[in-house]
Amino acid sequence: MSAANPHFENRDRAPYQFGSLLRQLPSHFPVDHVMSSDERLMVAAAIKHAFNANYMLMSGIEAIGHLLFSAANSSDFPPSATVLEHLGGLIKHIAVEAQFLQEEQANLQSDLDADDRPAAASPLRQKTGAKVAVTGSGGTA
Repeated sequence: MSAANPHFENRDRAPYQFGSLLRQLPSHFPVDHVMSSDERLMVAAAIKHAFNANYMLMSGIEAIGHLLFSAANSSDFPPSATVLEHLGGLIKHIAVEAQFLQEEQANLQSDLDADDRPAAASPLRQKTGAKVAVTGSGGTA
């Protein structure tokens, strides 16, 4: 758990934590809704988890590609058609997950950015504390 954000925990389980946070948040924030400080912390944690999960997926896909490229120069290549079929299915599934993570990260960032405008004048925000800032693309912080 991060001292700065109690919702950003279990970094090594980013896809699960991301989904868990999404289940706790509304499916969409209405335009006139001002997020509470806790909602902003949850959204900020979800953005970071989406970034981390997507980074791991992309790094893994790159590593698989490197491994396959190296294996192509081996005398035991190609493996059976079943192995290639399963590997292709895995890569396709990973790409779909990565696309979902990117879209959800962008949607949450948009909600957070839209909340910045009315939040400054909101009595709710003034009572609950300072706004939560998300810098960069989420990172592993």
